[in-house]
Amino acid sequence: MVEKDRDLTSPSLEPGTEGPPLTSTTLPPSTAITSLPVNSSAVVPLVVADAAALRKLFDEHLSKGRAFVLGASGVTERQACDLVVEFEGRAHRLAAEVVFVRAEDPGRGVGLALAKLDANGQAALRAFVEGPAAEAPTAEESSGACESETETAAEGEPAPEATEGEAEGEAAVGEARIESLHDRVRSLTGAEQLKLAAAGTLAERTTLERLYGPTVWETLLRNPRITPPEVARIARKGSLPRPLIELVASNSPWLASGEVQRALLSNPRSSSTVVLKVLSAMSRHDLMLVPQQTAYPETVRQAAKKRLGR
Repeated sequence: MVEKDRDLTSPSLEPGTEGPPLTSTTLPPSTAITSLPVNSSAVVPLVVADAAALRKLFDEHLSKGRAFVLGASGVTERQACDLVVEFEGRAHRLAAEVVFVRAEDPGRGVGLALAKLDANGQAALRAFVEGPAAEAPTAEESSGACESETETAAEGEPAPEATEGEAEGEAAVGEARIESLHDRVRSLTGAEQLKLAAAGTLAERTTLERLYGPTVWETLLRNPRITPPEVARIARKGSLPRPLIELVASNSPWLASGEVQRALLSNPRSSSTVVLKVLSAMSRHDLMLVPQQTAYPETVRQAAKKRLGR
C-alpha cells in the first residue's frame, strides 16, 4: 500500500548522493522491532554530505530508531531491509523494516523503522557518527586494553568503574592523541608522507588522505592493508586520475563492495569500460536501483537499464 497523506517535509539527502544536510522530516513513532535479519536482500543506501548532516541524522532520526530516505524505492511496506549510511568512504549497516513508501513527488521516498540496538550496537553507531578515531583505536591502545583485561581476569576481580573525573581525563587524553596524530602527519616531508601511506595504520592513512589527497592516493591504493571504505572514499573523488580509477575497478575484492561500486558509478571520470565492469559485479537488486539514482550520470543509468533489459 502506498501512503499518500503523510506530512513529509522533504529531507535533503538522497540515496547515493552527497547533498546538503538533512532537514527535519515528519516520521511515525519508532516501531518496536526487536529482531530483524542482518544482510537481508534489500539494501537502502543513504549517503551523508558532511559531519554536521551526519550528527543531525543521528540526533533526530537514527537515535530514535527511524530514518527517511528521500528518493529511495524498490522496496515494499513491511519488508525487511538494511539501511546503509555512508559518509566519507565509511559505511554503517543497520537492520530495518519499511514502514511506509511514498511513490510520488513531492516527498518521494521510504520511511524505515530500525531494529532495536543492544549496548554494543549503540556504541558502534555512535563511534561511526563521531568518526574514524572513535571507531579505530591504535594498535598500542588495543594492546594496552588487552593487557589490562588479562591482569584483571587473573586477579579474579571486576574492573573498577571510572569516576566522572577519570572519564573526563580519558576524553581529554583521546582528544590530545588525535591532535597529536594530526600535527605529526602535517609535519611530514613528501617522502615521509609516501612511506606512511604505504605502511600506516587506519587512523594514519585517513589523516594522510584528508591532508594530502592526490599526493598519496596511489600509494594508499597500493597499500595491502587498505580497506574497502577507504578505497570508496578515494574512488568517489572527481579529480581521481583515470589510471587509478581503473586500478580500483581491476581489484575484484574491492569491486565486490557495494560502497566501492557506488563510488565508481558516481565518479564522472569512470570510463564506459569501468561502468560496465561495475554493473556486471552488482547483484540484480542493486542493479535495479541504479536507474533511480540521480547522483549517477545519465550514461550510467542508461547502461544499467540496458543491462536489466537483457
